[in-house]
Amino acid sequence: MDLELNDTERMLRDTFRDFFTREIEPHVPAMEHGELLPYDLMRHMHRTLGLDALLQSFGGRGARGADAAASKADAMAALDANVARYARTTFTVEMTRISPSFALSYGASTGLFAGNVLGKGSPEQIERFARPVLRTEKIGAWGLTEPGAGSDALRGMRTTARRDGDHYVLNGSKTFITNAPYADVFLIYSRTDEGAIQPFIVERGTAGLSTGPAMQKMGMRGSPTGEVFLDDVRIPADQLLGGGVRERDHVKSSLAVERGGLSVMSYGIAERCFEIARDYARERRQFGQPIANFQLVQGRLARMYVAVSNVRRIVYADWLARRTLKESLADVCAAKLYCAEMGTFVAFEAIHILAGNGYMEEYVVERLARDAKLIELGGGTTEMQILTIARDLLGTSDL
Repeated sequence: MDLELNDTERMLRDTFRDFFTREIEPHVPAMEHGELLPYDLMRHMHRTLGLDALLQSFGGRGARGADAAASKADAMAALDANVARYARTTFTVEMTRISPSFALSYGASTGLFAGNVLGKGSPEQIERFARPVLRTEKIGAWGLTEPGAGSDALRGMRTTARRDGDHYVLNGSKTFITNAPYADVFLIYSRTDEGAIQPFIVERGTAGLSTGPAMQKMGMRGSPTGEVFLDDVRIPADQLLGGGVRERDHVKSSLAVERGGLSVMSYGIAERCFEIARDYARERRQFGQPIANFQLVQGRLARMYVAVSNVRRIVYADWLARRTLKESLADVCAAKLYCAEMGTFVAFEAIHILAGNGYMEEYVVERLARDAKLIELGGGTTEMQILTIARDLLGTSDL
């Protein structure tokens, strides 16, 4: 499954893989059973891998002006642009191979929260809110989805932000929010008096803000998910992100970043499930020979490899092309749709090849299959990806 890597790229991959295998994987069962939260392990990862500079650029796209130039110059001083693209993707792939839950919580905090503040916030907001989250000193959460508005997140939004002098007063609720039960700071999307949807930075401890307990889920059990409640939450006007985001489709651009990250996670899941199934088929003997000798098993492995190979090309597209590709909204949604479905497909095929053992926790693939299903739902369901693709292609209004 090796890509054609240069020495630096191979060193990065091996460093990430060694760290996640040695330092994170032993703790996965405890995280999955709710006995250990992922956040101290994130801080350990940050210190051990020396990510302070590098992850400034991992956390988000589009930081503005001199701040962007400074952070990226520090981060990429030792890496050319192409190696940096490879590093960003491979970091997430290797993390996901070991624990999709860990990757989900980390990405929601440093990507969806800190990345949005880094890209759209004022210099003061970046320094006060984004940088501590990028350094994993604090944990962030991204609050868009509401109980009555999942796929209809924008038009169906009921959370409000009423201007009151030099403050805003927020009322409403959010659900299915990654990190919500333990986050230190939240990016809450609300409808203003003018009817626009704007993001507000809200710190835990602010009067009127509360969170529910961690939800019990089918998969991604090591990533706490919960509800956020806002009851007359009064915040200073300077916690309106960027003083008011003027980009017309700023929520959709954030969703596009989320969908791109989820595609990469699907590849990490599919790659590891394929490798587990391939190795098991070589070693497992029935009727006096390895089951890899049986053509029906070979057929499953071949179809799994086709899926893994195609997903790999999608998630490494800019690196393989040795340039940054300009993706349309349809491209992003198509990648998320295909990668998510193939991640689930490969995981369940792996369970089938391992048969009874595939159904057992110790063989990993059952956990990865449960985690894979979430990616078909989060960041917009498969149906929403299809609708958005069609509307983008036809130039009609999208969702």
